[in-house]
Amino acid sequence: MDRTGAPPTRVLDVATRQYLLKVVARWSPLFVCTLALALVVALASAPSSNRNGTALYGQRALTPGAGSQAVAPGAAATGPGVAGGPGGARAAGPGAAAAGPAVAGAGSPGTTRTGVGCGPGVRQFPWSAYAPICVPAFRGANGASTAKGVTATQITVSYRAPNSTQQSAAQSLAGNAFPDDNGLIQDMQTYMRYFNTQFELYGRKVVLAPYQGQGDYLSEDQGQGLAATQADAQTAASMPAFADLTFPLFGSQYYEQDLAQAGVVAIGGLGFTTQWYSRFAPFEYSVTPTGTAGAQGFVNIACDRMAGLPAVYAGDPVYQTQNRVFGLIGPDNPEYLAVADQIANGLSATCGQTIKKRVSYAINVAQFEQQSVGIIAQMKSAGVTTVICGCDPLFPILLTQAADQQQYKPEWLGIGWYDPQGRLPAQDQMTHTISQEGAYPTASQTEAYRVFKLADPSHEPAEQYYAAAYYSVLYLFDALQAAGPNLNPGTFQQGMFSMPTSPPGDAGIWEGGQGAFSPVRTTQLGYWNSGATSNFDGKAGAWQSCEGGRWFSFLDPNAWQPNHTQLHCFGR
Repeated sequence: MDRTGAPPTRVLDVATRQYLLKVVARWSPLFVCTLALALVVALASAPSSNRNGTALYGQRALTPGAGSQAVAPGAAATGPGVAGGPGGARAAGPGAAAAGPAVAGAGSPGTTRTGVGCGPGVRQFPWSAYAPICVPAFRGANGASTAKGVTATQITVSYRAPNSTQQSAAQSLAGNAFPDDNGLIQDMQTYMRYFNTQFELYGRKVVLAPYQGQGDYLSEDQGQGLAATQADAQTAASMPAFADLTFPLFGSQYYEQDLAQAGVVAIGGLGFTTQWYSRFAPFEYSVTPTGTAGAQGFVNIACDRMAGLPAVYAGDPVYQTQNRVFGLIGPDNPEYLAVADQIANGLSATCGQTIKKRVSYAINVAQFEQQSVGIIAQMKSAGVTTVICGCDPLFPILLTQAADQQQYKPEWLGIGWYDPQGRLPAQDQMTHTISQEGAYPTASQTEAYRVFKLADPSHEPAEQYYAAAYYSVLYLFDALQAAGPNLNPGTFQQGMFSMPTSPPGDAGIWEGGQGAFSPVRTTQLGYWNSGATSNFDGKAGAWQSCEGGRWFSFLDPNAWQPNHTQLHCFGR
């Protein structure tokens, strides 16, 4: 799993407060990584402001000057809330030309607004592995109001501040692994302010508009309180917002769906199947891997490098001499059950491997301890040597404690959530854990940090999970530039799908393509070392890379070779 914040594989990532809080409510099938930032903003009746100029007004926080971009020209799309699709929302605003204003295509000769000599294959700027192909500086009219939330000078992006009655319980479990919400939003604003000067925005800029949500994001994933969820989506639509950047774990499947129905583009999906994203096209995207990609990654790991081999990384010496017997644990949300189905069916079809015991848990923090005891008893009774845990960041805390109490010592295959979260579960169990997440790079050398210092040389990031903010904002801006001046949901989707293949970066490889609702294509594997010094924060306890830090393609089974050989982890 990506660990530098992009919610890419590394980013995926990401054990942010949001992750930790909402994670409770949801399962991001492989990595999260992530990212998107959460923002808990104290809203007062009188406006206040932070370092980056975010003014908060009553129910809504409006951020003057926050980043923006225009999206690429493209064909009209269908789907809920788009012209021609259910909901009938307009894809273009009043007076917008159907074809949009003329604009030089990506890679055309000319000079970019950043002074780069543009040409075929040249990137917009040199500071990111994920920079879009360059576009010559735009001149002329941009079509003005081409879609809801888009004007001649501005693109409005909403952000739902979290609300949950279970938040204090989640915080008590997560401890210092929780981020500071104000810090996250400050970092997001810092990146947006800089990106507004670097990307081709076709005369516009992005303005972030946080608002206080009424829906309980943890209850939503249990299908409860959905009237408030729908009301929140309508709040975003009525701003009006073109897009929503709510941190994935502070959203929910239902919030995302309601945004799509309201005609708002959203980049907060977390581990849902590709079929789900297709159903809500052209409105839904994710900076973390799709659940389908994550499921295929688990299948490739298990079939190519684990099945039919002894469980050598288990804590129980008896298991170490036995061929692996797999168990599977995940949340009981409908979409995550579908991802679990893809794992189980994929193992059976690919290598004839069955899941000996499969158990789902309810995403209710108050019930985590009781559920953990029962699940561990079932895994132990079934003789499971290797537990695949598609779990949120909080549930493994209670799960590993229950395993200790029942003297159950399997090997674990799960999701990495950054080093701070890895210190929360029982450490004797964690030292037998492999995840889709390698070692975090030296923090000061990461792209997210280097770009932050370009944006604000005189300050340090306000929040430890600033990389989550970075990759979410970067993904949004990449698509906005590629979409061109005629910005609407259809051209935005074309921008997403046209993303060029990136070189390897901190977040692995990103690329577009038809149906690429997430850019994340690769992941690393890691093992937990409780004695290692973390590059993330300098503390004891860190993920270390397996296989020499090699990157694996989720969907390419050949990338995981050599087949039928043990993974090289734990220094072996």
